[in-house]
Amino acid sequence: MLTLFALSLQTATLDADGAKAARTCAQTLVIAGTGTESPMRLTSQFTHMAMHAAKAEGVGASFFERLNTLSEEIGKEPTVSLESAKVLAPQCDRRFPLARSTAPARLPKDPFRRDVLCFGTLSLLQGAAEELSKDGDSTALDKIAAKLKPLSDKLTDDELKKRGLGSDDAFLKLLSDEMLASIGAGNPLAVAVACGVTGI
Repeated sequence: MLTLFALSLQTATLDADGAKAARTCAQTLVIAGTGTESPMRLTSQFTHMAMHAAKAEGVGASFFERLNTLSEEIGKEPTVSLESAKVLAPQCDRRFPLARSTAPARLPKDPFRRDVLCFGTLSLLQGAAEELSKDGDSTALDKIAAKLKPLSDKLTDDELKKRGLGSDDAFLKLLSDEMLASIGAGNPLAVAVACGVTGI
């Protein structure tokens, strides 16, 4: 029995399908990192993998809606055991090397695109920071909010209209495009660091 159990662990492998592998790694990295990684870092890793899953599915303007649904689906029914997570984590690191990277991401050179990406990423992380603040630790929330406000102030309706982004759908499409493109640059926390948010 123990031999069979050991063999099953050794053969734990990621699915060839990108979306399925990303879903598995979202659970794996959280399980493997619990107790050693900060909650914000685990949130970043989980979100990065959910973004990979959404991208593999081919989502477009519905990116944020699908990301929310995926996050709920992945978090609702964990299918990875602690033992399997130990075997799968190195595979996830090889397949998705930026998920646990601590190096700051490379932001777009265009200032407007950079602001849009920082706005989208910090807005994503703000939700997690709000949950953490309920337990009495508002450090992450305060730091994110401090950087998010000037971005919100810059991305006014008038500014967006000047760029042909007068409708909510047009802005959401741009935001989705920038977020999807950022997957190849780094995880959300790495992007946040590049946007000037540190120490979370």
